[in-house]
Amino acid sequence: MTARRTTLLLASIAILLAGGARAESWRSYHNERFGTTADAPANWTMGPEPENDDGREFTSPDQHAQLTISGIFANVDANDELASRLEAGQGETITFKKRQCKWVVVSGTKGDRIFYRKTLLSCGDQVANDLFIEYPAAEKEKYDALVAHVTASLRPGRGYGVTMKCR
Repeated sequence: MTARRTTLLLASIAILLAGGARAESWRSYHNERFGTTADAPANWTMGPEPENDDGREFTSPDQHAQLTISGIFANVDANDELASRLEAGQGETITFKKRQCKWVVVSGTKGDRIFYRKTLLSCGDQVANDLFIEYPAAEKEKYDALVAHVTASLRPGRGYGVTMKCR
């Protein structure tokens, strides 16, 4: 009986400790102007609404990481829009890039930070739905699951700034 109680007690403690390492909770952000929608960690601070209402920046509680979810009117030519998103910015080293018909993903490093960008065209290629994540390279493992979740959640939608029906 004592061995059984000890086993039950140890199992209960393990369950309680595992509960402290719960999965990230999320909130959905939807940009009213362009319709861009994606998940952001619920405990990240949302920055102020910009004057042009193109999206929002979110900052991690420790202020080490940033996430931007936004939309923008795309260039006239969708091919040019996506091609321009594949280029490295100043000081960036691209380590991964992938392009499909209506989206691109680029990631790499800039100094001691990792960046991840995803653009998804929608609304007859009128809108570029953008996601940008940046965090310390030393904390890569900490952010891997977050990056996977957030990027998978990026989707287009309806917004008041778009002249045609979007889905």
